[in-house]
Amino acid sequence: MSFTQHVANSLESLYNGEPWMGVTYKEHLIRIDADMAVKRFGESNCIWQIVSHVIYWHQRVARYMHNEPPEQDGDLPDFYLPENHGPDNWHATLGRLEHSFKETVTTIRAFPEKELFDAFPGTDNPAIYYLQGLAEHDAYHLGQIVLLHKYA
Repeated sequence: MSFTQHVANSLESLYNGEPWMGVTYKEHLIRIDADMAVKRFGESNCIWQIVSHVIYWHQRVARYMHNEPPEQDGDLPDFYLPENHGPDNWHATLGRLEHSFKETVTTIRAFPEKELFDAFPGTDNPAIYYLQGLAEHDAYHLGQIVLLHKYA
């Protein structure tokens, strides 16, 4: 199996598969309602902001792989929390998360292995840094979500 296929499989598994750590975004977030998604502990980000942050980085890395500017007009800011904290907006955010996982996985699967050690334009880091980092990043934030939910 190639590295890109491994990372794509890892992201799919984290979202809705059978990851080694035994919890997925989809099965866990389905148990969180909009009110729970905006709860904070002290200065922490809330679950909604963390989900928005994961979407933000999926989009950014996918744009790097497509050789596009990482930030574009109309993008939501990192750790975005909308003013409307209603259930419809929460479900829309969860739909955006699912879409971002699917799009990112598709883009990673199509990324040429021979370019893994080439720096993404406008960065000092090779593609492999961002692809491996994305899998680590998503696992880390899933852990945060699980803990925030547990203690909410």
